[in-house]
Amino acid sequence: MEQLNYKTTRKEKGFRGFLTNLKSLPLVFIYLISTYFTSFASEIIIGYAMIFTLGPATFKTPVMMTTYTALAYILAFTILAGLPKLVLRSHKTNDKPNTKSNPFKKFIRLWQVDKKDLGVIGLPTFLDITLSLITFVGYTFISYLLLELFKNFSWFQVNQAQDVGFSHYLVGIDRIFAFISLVILAPVFEELIFRGWLFGKLRKKLQLIPAILFTSILFGAMHGQWNVGVNVFALSLFLCGLREFTGTIYASILLHMIKNGIAFYFMYVIGL
Repeated sequence: MEQLNYKTTRKEKGFRGFLTNLKSLPLVFIYLISTYFTSFASEIIIGYAMIFTLGPATFKTPVMMTTYTALAYILAFTILAGLPKLVLRSHKTNDKPNTKSNPFKKFIRLWQVDKKDLGVIGLPTFLDITLSLITFVGYTFISYLLLELFKNFSWFQVNQAQDVGFSHYLVGIDRIFAFISLVILAPVFEELIFRGWLFGKLRKKLQLIPAILFTSILFGAMHGQWNVGVNVFALSLFLCGLREFTGTIYASILLHMIKNGIAFYFMYVIGL
């Protein structure tokens, strides 16, 4: 099994590890803010560009919503994982021999990642499939407990419907486009961004538990609703655990697909 780069760098324990976590907090918050605003800005840029070009009515059709989802995810991931590499490559070409280290390049390197950092080394294995099925049971149980806990707060609406961008009354090809968007694109790109790029970055700076919590809190917050946020926070705990254990994001993608696939079945097939 491939081991992640950070597993050789996060050996501090106890009080020393706590101090290391504290020293890393500024950079940790930079990574969190970068992920949030890059994802949000990508949605705004792609969304308004498509609305301006196609019109609001056409934009809301399933095929256009699927296109919007794909383009927004691709833009966000490209900015986070691809842009730093392109910038550094450009500066490397233009650098003169014997010049001093460029502070700008040092700053950009903070965002640089490779395939191992992203957890996309090798291919999915039977272990990934098995772990995704097992952890789905654990996620369901923890999610239930958290939702029951939050029910005690008057402001918490456990049955609030989630806005996924598609009408609940889809048939034929429109339902296929919704499936592609919700069950394939969302799990793949959200795992690349959150358990790949973000968790990989945080894990190099933090011990396991803080890295999981920061990633999961942001992941829950970005879903915009308390009931959905609590549910996907629980999901992210297991997604991060799978990334840590396997060294890749394949098991987490599969678990995410299982979760979204079951939700899709209840929402668009059964019609609950």
